Amino acid sequence: MLFLFNDAIFDLGDARTFALEHRLAEQAGPAAVMKLRVAQVVKMVREAIFDEPQLARTSPDKAAFLGALLAWKTDEANALLAVAPRHVTLASQVEVRLAAVSLVTLQQLRDLQDAGRLSSHAVNLSVWSHAPQRMRA
Repeated sequence: MLFLFNDAIFDLGDARTFALEHRLAEQAGPAAVMKLRVAQVVKMVREAIFDEPQLARTSPDKAAFLGALLAWKTDEANALLAVAPRHVTLASQVEVRLAAVSLVTLQQLRDLQDAGRLSSHAVNLSVWSHAPQRMRA
């Protein structure tokens, strides 16, 4: 499974397996990870982006784990946009959007990434300008 986290594409394989076998899941304990709800994962994303706004670039391992959790727990989303607007003072102010994007689009973005040409602009044009607002978290 391909997952878009902001402006980075991750190949997760099976999202549930990826999440449960990840080192961060092992640290938290598989039972705790199994019990997580979507709202709790979104809160984790907000906190991670609040602490590290460029998470997908600076900590791709953690971003992939959070993406896998969202994909697994929503059973629908394969794209995430998480942005901390300027001057936010709380993690809860981080804006989060989820989307279900076609595999063709994700593969095209992955090809751009592999060629070193993936940009936020390309992602916005391909995904977020078309994603319904109803999938805001």
